[in-house]
Amino acid sequence: MYNAGRQFIGLWLLLCLAAVAGLGQQSPPEMPAPKAGGIKSKPGMPFPRPGRVDPPNPGETSEKSIAIDPNAAIQLCVLDGRLRVNGWNRSEMRVFVREGSHINVRVLEKSADSDKPVWVLIASEGKPGAGPECLSGDLIEIDAPTGASFIVKGRTTQMRFDTIKKVEAYNVEGSIALRNIPGGITASNSQGGVTVENSGGSISLESSTGNIVAYEVTPGKVGDVFKAKTNSGAISLQRVEHRQIEARSVTGSLLFDGKFLTGGLYNFRTSNGAIRLMIPHDSSCTIKAAYGFGLFNSELPMEVLTETVAQGGKSLVAKMASGNATVNLTTSSGSIGIRKQ
Repeated sequence: MYNAGRQFIGLWLLLCLAAVAGLGQQSPPEMPAPKAGGIKSKPGMPFPRPGRVDPPNPGETSEKSIAIDPNAAIQLCVLDGRLRVNGWNRSEMRVFVREGSHINVRVLEKSADSDKPVWVLIASEGKPGAGPECLSGDLIEIDAPTGASFIVKGRTTQMRFDTIKKVEAYNVEGSIALRNIPGGITASNSQGGVTVENSGGSISLESSTGNIVAYEVTPGKVGDVFKAKTNSGAISLQRVEHRQIEARSVTGSLLFDGKFLTGGLYNFRTSNGAIRLMIPHDSSCTIKAAYGFGLFNSELPMEVLTETVAQGGKSLVAKMASGNATVNLTTSSGSIGIRKQ
């Protein structure tokens, strides 16, 4: 009887040990599948984007100010975000970044007279030589003297410049808007439009897949040229008062709403679009038009000097009044129309 009891206790212990071992070998419970939209990062710690080096301490706000020369030259590059550059009447530059890079302002050159910086680089704070030191953030805002000049390179950026002296802006994707820039503009945007308002000087605007709009633009000095070029967008010029204008589009239309100045030279060319001129009734110019297989129509009176209709297309030379300005109009498969303002 005693031996039977010992056997029963031993069997019971073996069963308990086996049950414990079985529990230890069970697989953990399955985690629920993530909801649509994927896993979200915690505030201040976003997931890195493909093909990009994230700035140190991303997702934070930073601000820096520095006294600079009123006519300083300022350079920066931007990976992505909204860039806002505003002019003010102070000999100081303020840089603000929201949810993005920490700011590093480098003085590249100082004035021999005032000892204030005349050449400044705005960069992202990081290890030297670690890679591109471009800013990134939800909003990048810069206040600078109205006499300052900017050179900016961007990747995916919405750029806006207002009330500074001169701008060079190069962007891959996004938009470029410029207002109150009297000292000249060079703006190039690969995928997006370019808009210029109330500005002056020598101006060159270019886009691959966007529209170009210029409004209330004047030269800064005699000989300043206005150029606009796009591949698959439209060009609209309203009250552009340069005596030399070159506007070209491959597959877009061209609109000019303004006046032709004495001695001016105006070239408007598109391969696959229409050309529309809105000019005063007393305009004085010589029209040289080549319009392929399209049509030519004018609401204003003109004297046709020569007209050619050939297998390769049509062309004409006509004069309005004394013909003081020269206007060249070329389209391969579109129409040309001249309307009265």
